[in-house]
Amino acid sequence: MNTRPLPDAIELARAVIDDHAHGRWPAITERFDETMRAGLTEEGLAEAWAYLAGMAGAYESHGDTDAVRAGDFTITNTPLTFEAGDFVARVTFRDDRTIAGLYILNPDAADGSSKSATT
Repeated sequence: MNTRPLPDAIELARAVIDDHAHGRWPAITERFDETMRAGLTEEGLAEAWAYLAGMAGAYESHGDTDAVRAGDFTITNTPLTFEAGDFVARVTFRDDRTIAGLYILNPDAADGSSKSATT
């Protein structure tokens, strides 16, 4: 069983965060696996980001990304800083580099693995 995260997982996660910050919704959704495509549209992604910005203000920056392997997936966690709060972007990748999960969590929920604001 493979126990190593995807070698480029950190760069992939940062690209997803950058696409969020610049409103490039198609660039994100084209990376979705079939399950994500069925459950989240570009419009839904944009609405969730707008909701988050409404709660926490403008996106300011991100911290260092961690990547771990869990079964058939690589899970990344990246701290995000907004004007009025901090969150964690959790992006789960399949080995083919498609996105199998995408969440924006408050830091406490990220540590406990429960979802907060979801995109």
